[in-house]
Amino acid sequence: MLDAAIRPARHDDLDFLVWTMLTASISHLERSVWETLFDASTAEVEALLRAVATSESTHWCHVDRFWIAEAGGVPAAALSTFDPEVDGTRALMDEIATAAVQAGLSDSQLTGALERGQIFKTCSPSDYPSSWAIENVAVVPEMRGQGVIDQLFAHALHLGRDEGYEHAQIMVLNGNTRAERVYLRNGFDVRADYRGRDFEQTFGCPGVKLLALEY
Repeated sequence: MLDAAIRPARHDDLDFLVWTMLTASISHLERSVWETLFDASTAEVEALLRAVATSESTHWCHVDRFWIAEAGGVPAAALSTFDPEVDGTRALMDEIATAAVQAGLSDSQLTGALERGQIFKTCSPSDYPSSWAIENVAVVPEMRGQGVIDQLFAHALHLGRDEGYEHAQIMVLNGNTRAERVYLRNGFDVRADYRGRDFEQTFGCPGVKLLALEY
C-alpha cells in the first residue's frame, strides 16, 4: 500500500479538481452527468467546472471543500467533504447560473439543465439526518488498487467525527459497482435506492443510491 499525504486542495490544483469532478460524474457511464445535464461538450463542462469550483460562495464542488491525496508529491486522488445543509445542492444551484455564463454556455443549455435537473432530483435520495457528506471521489487510474482512496476516506471520515456529526453519507449512481465496493469497504451500507424510467432514459442508469454509516 502506498503511503499517501493528505492535504487541503489549493487553487493551483484547479486542473486536477476539474478532472476529479468530471471523472466522478462520468462514473460507469458513456457520458458524464454534467455533459448530459447541460447537453454540453467535455470542453464546455470543463470550463463550467472551473467556474463552479472558484465561485464566490462555497458548496460541495468548491475548491475549498476538497482534499487531495498525494503519492510521491503528485496528486493521486481527491474528494470533497461538506455539510449538506450548508454546502449541499442548494448552495451549488445558487452559483450555477453565474458559472454557466462565465463558461460561455447558452441560455438554452441552462434552461435544459434545469429541466433535466428536475428529473435527476426525482431519483436522488434525501440527505441522511445529521450527516457529514463525501462526494466527488476520483482516483488517478494508475493509482487505483494501492490503498490511496482508503487513506483519503479515513481522513474524510475523521473530519466528520471530530465535528460531531452522527452519520456520514455518500451517494453513488446505480450500477457503479466499483465505487460502491469502495464505499462498502470503508464502512458504508446502502440506506436508499431510488430508480425511475425517466432518469434512466435521460442519464443512462436506473437512479441513485444513498449509503451511510454511524459514527
